[in-house]
Amino acid sequence: MQINSYRERFGHRLGAADYIRTNFLRYTQRVFFQKYEIERVLFKNVVASVGPDTGYRIIVGANYDVQGNTPGADANASGVAALIELTRLLSKIKNLPFRIDLVAFTLCDYDSLSAEKWGNFMHARSLMENNIKVLGVLTLDGIGFFTDVPHTQHYPRNYFKWLYGHRGNFISLYLEKQAGLFPNQIRRYCKQYVKGLKVVSFKPLFSWKKFSEKTQAAYVKMGYPTVSISNTGPYRNKYYHYDVDTYETLDYQRMSAVVNMIYETLTRYKQ
Repeated sequence: MQINSYRERFGHRLGAADYIRTNFLRYTQRVFFQKYEIERVLFKNVVASVGPDTGYRIIVGANYDVQGNTPGADANASGVAALIELTRLLSKIKNLPFRIDLVAFTLCDYDSLSAEKWGNFMHARSLMENNIKVLGVLTLDGIGFFTDVPHTQHYPRNYFKWLYGHRGNFISLYLEKQAGLFPNQIRRYCKQYVKGLKVVSFKPLFSWKKFSEKTQAAYVKMGYPTVSISNTGPYRNKYYHYDVDTYETLDYQRMSAVVNMIYETLTRYKQ
């Protein structure tokens, strides 16, 4: 019964992994599935690599599952679309100084599962167990919804409205409090090379679960420096994790600005 339950709940998601792999393969041949099983049901992360085979690497990740049967345009097809476009752009760069792994995770949007079963945890643990040299990790979670309507942006603390405004028209960078060289450099490059979009960085003393409990948390637990790039999800997007989170609600111009910001940042990052 447990096996059938997993197949019914998650089996129809497996085709998404094949779709992502097919699109990754358009730009690099270094694509593989990271497979694991839960109750004899197979799950797959999808990994594409560009740059040198050896040496240090940067991880750029986004989850490709959705909550329930929702469309998940912002949460998180927007992040996966960014991974595919970044693969296309980065594959054209000759002599990248480090390897970039673009990873689409499974099972990150199911609160009923323990974190150890999420795809990002499996990937983070594999990096640690194989002693991979990681400069840092960027996670993308909801980068497609923006609005200039007043009083659409909310925060964990009300005083942030006085600092950053009440319109959902910016992209956020969430840095864990320990931060370090990698997150601070990423923040500097993002603010320098973004075009047509405001960047707001958060570095709170205490974790904000809605920002950090998903794709970012596994890497933080393993000790990797991380930056989460997001539109703040449910703090802004009232459609987040609902049936109305459809492609018509996305702002493709500002979403493209986010992807270009990440691309410019990655091509300029120096150890």
